[in-house]
Amino acid sequence: MNNKTHNQQNPSRLYRTFDFISRRIGIVAVAAMVVAIGLGVVGPLVASTDEPNFDPAGEVYDTLAEADLTLRSSSSIETASFLVEAASGDNVLTVDALREWLAASERVRNDAANAAFLVDRFDTDAGTVVPSVFSVVDAVDAALPGGIESSSDEEIVSALNQVLATGSPTEFLRFSLSESAEFVSLTAGAEQVWVAPAFITTVTYDAKAVGSVADIEAWFREVQAQFRIDAVHTNSIGIAIDPETAFEEAATQSSPFIFLAVGLIVLLVAVVHRSFWSAAIVGAGLAATSLAYYGTSALLGLEMGSLLLAFIVPIAMISFGVDFYIHGVGRVREMQVDHAAPVKKAYPMGMTAVFTAMLLAVSSSVAAFLANAASGTEAIVEFGVGAAVALAWAYLLLGQLAPRITVGLEDFVGPNPVKRWSKPVYVMGAVLMGVVGGLAVALSAVAPTVGAAALVVFVLLFVGLPALVTRRRNRRALIAGKRMQNLHGGAAHGLEPVGRLVAFLAKWRVVTIPVIVLVAVLGVLTATKVESGFEIKDFISSETDFAQSIARTADHFPSSGEGSSILFIKGDLTDPATLASIDAVVETLQASDADFGRNADGSLIVGLHAGDVVRMVTTSDVAAELGIVDADGNGLPDSPAGISAAYEYAWANGVPRPDGGVAIPAAEVTGIVAPSGDGQATAVVVQVGSFTDGAIIVPVQEEMEAAAAAFGQSVDGATAAVTGEVIAQFASMESFTRSMLISLPLAALLTFIIASVMLRSIRYALVSIVPIGLVVTGVYAFMAVAGYTVNVVTATIAAIAVGVGIDFSTHFAVRYREELAADGRRLDAVRRAGAGTGGALVLSALTSVLGFTVMAFAPMPIFATFGLLTAVMIVLSLAVALLVLPSLLVLVSRETEMSEVIKEEREAVLVA
Repeated sequence: MNNKTHNQQNPSRLYRTFDFISRRIGIVAVAAMVVAIGLGVVGPLVASTDEPNFDPAGEVYDTLAEADLTLRSSSSIETASFLVEAASGDNVLTVDALREWLAASERVRNDAANAAFLVDRFDTDAGTVVPSVFSVVDAVDAALPGGIESSSDEEIVSALNQVLATGSPTEFLRFSLSESAEFVSLTAGAEQVWVAPAFITTVTYDAKAVGSVADIEAWFREVQAQFRIDAVHTNSIGIAIDPETAFEEAATQSSPFIFLAVGLIVLLVAVVHRSFWSAAIVGAGLAATSLAYYGTSALLGLEMGSLLLAFIVPIAMISFGVDFYIHGVGRVREMQVDHAAPVKKAYPMGMTAVFTAMLLAVSSSVAAFLANAASGTEAIVEFGVGAAVALAWAYLLLGQLAPRITVGLEDFVGPNPVKRWSKPVYVMGAVLMGVVGGLAVALSAVAPTVGAAALVVFVLLFVGLPALVTRRRNRRALIAGKRMQNLHGGAAHGLEPVGRLVAFLAKWRVVTIPVIVLVAVLGVLTATKVESGFEIKDFISSETDFAQSIARTADHFPSSGEGSSILFIKGDLTDPATLASIDAVVETLQASDADFGRNADGSLIVGLHAGDVVRMVTTSDVAAELGIVDADGNGLPDSPAGISAAYEYAWANGVPRPDGGVAIPAAEVTGIVAPSGDGQATAVVVQVGSFTDGAIIVPVQEEMEAAAAAFGQSVDGATAAVTGEVIAQFASMESFTRSMLISLPLAALLTFIIASVMLRSIRYALVSIVPIGLVVTGVYAFMAVAGYTVNVVTATIAAIAVGVGIDFSTHFAVRYREELAADGRRLDAVRRAGAGTGGALVLSALTSVLGFTVMAFAPMPIFATFGLLTAVMIVLSLAVALLVLPSLLVLVSRETEMSEVIKEEREAVLVA
């Protein structure tokens, strides 16, 4: 078979395929709907709602997992902290404030509902039992014979000074005061007093008695409300007491913005197409795509509890789905309007004409998303797979089937009578359809089972019933002789001004291309400044109590650190020299210049470790009963047998306290030191000055690793490894950046290969792919200028930007080649491609950008950020496709070029 015969048969076979679909569109549409709804119903039944791991593989994560598994307390006794600030001025240690806070503390302690949850505890710093609600105020109250309420102002001030005096048993309470606290004279010659803008109050409770995490967070909020009753001199706030509740509330508040964004997109489709049916089919198609995506992903075993899969992928899918639809229906419209083809022929003709461009776009975009599999991070890998699944369904349902259903409905109802007084009614109906359609899409994404029912209702109310009513009305109007309007009056099949613009820029490519190069260089320089990081404000509004509590605590305690790092030690910890080496590690870190968390006096904030437990047992009354001997008086047993006895006693009975009670319950001891293999395990836990700043975290990690190496060299039979939430989190942020650097080139390579094969031209493939770098660069340059960081959400923008950029560029490139094959004149080809496909790109971008801009106003930053960045990304993709790509296409093509392959395909389609 010669090439000519082969090339003629290909379009004929493709045409026959779409013709087959066109003639059986009713059966195909119902089958597609049943499959989508079925997947939407089955998906939640089989879906894993777990969250995938956002951490890549590595020793840091393995060590953290081992430490969490080994050093696990079985106690349900936990402590929450509340920040108490001065309501006015800069001193919360005034007599009025102390009296007010004591009353608030007693109100909480004496409340009958709280009594079942609150627990008094032994404080190792105080060396005594302290009340469940405890602060410096309670220490002052205890220091006064008659308590604060029965004492004069002068007595209260004197007691406060005694409580915080150097050498007093309660001197440690200085560390509960804001780091800006001072011991000063308020007036010249007056006695010195303590002044502080804030202090910390702890609330100790039994988590098991309270209930679930949601119950605990709700109770914390009630306690906070009780603290605030009639507060005049104090302002209190729980420190990070309700993360899950705050996040859920923010998500709930943002949900209307998501469905409003979809609703606006649906309405805009109606406006630009001047077709109620286009908008209705887009709404139904997006809902069906969401259901099919969820069900397929669940069946593939993806963990649908992922924020990326549950929210980001469905939102990103909207842009792709609308784009596929507009391109598909646009080419079908062209055949209807420009070639006067009836519906049954317009659909196979249009879809055959656009097939190569659309298949190239979806294939390249799928490859770009699947390139994330190279990241090595489970959550990012699953995001890539899920996005590819969503894209494939959007292509099939919105790109292939929806155009035929749309033109079929329009043909079914027939021409409409010219609207006069009834226009407002139609506008109101379209608005209602947009709102309900947006709700159906949103429900299909977040609650598939409910969304399936919503889709059925939407199709019945806004497609089936209106179609029957409209068909009957139109027939009556036609019989009555009313003036009927043009069926295809919208801009669905092209925008001539866009064609003139791209032709003008291509004509002056000698200016356009150098400007592009200059903009690209500036973009790269700016994009390199974007940083990776994790900040609370990126995920939840800074106006919430949760975010405010963290920010205000950081203001008052800047040196205390934002998270922990861990030196995990395991092996034979019964050797006195080993425990001495652990103490040496703490001393080394204490002397370090790295930004560890410290108290106001500069002392290291470090958790209890094995040495502390043994020392407390050794210095207690039970030491003699256990046969523990400390001849050298260093607080540690002189023999491994003595240390083993201390461990066994603590695990069985808890750590004793001087008065004969229990300082640390046995259930909590295993959180400090625990059996591990043939030995024991413990951890040196220190705070780090930042949760995200690499300039702080890297030196801390280096100091910790040096201490671990020194420990390993000085001790036989024990090892030390560095981990911790801060170090692991920072490593994850760095891995996001690395995965982006790996997946982007891979996505570009895969896209180039696919485009080369499908376009059968290396130069066209290269020209189509290179500008996409401008889209990615532009997005990250915008992030750098706007102050956004690369985090778990924004890291996905690169992959989405590549996908959208490829989608826009390949559509235009394929259309340009088709038009060039028609007469061989490059500028004419650019103009026609700009008017046709360029117009479709403008309409697609317009609807998506305006819709996603609505999301930018969502109260939850994670949605607002994604909405804004997606809008920016689409604008950049459009700009590159229309302002950059045409000049490059004209540059690499020849005026006399006549592609026989494309020409024959085009002729075969028109003849068919």
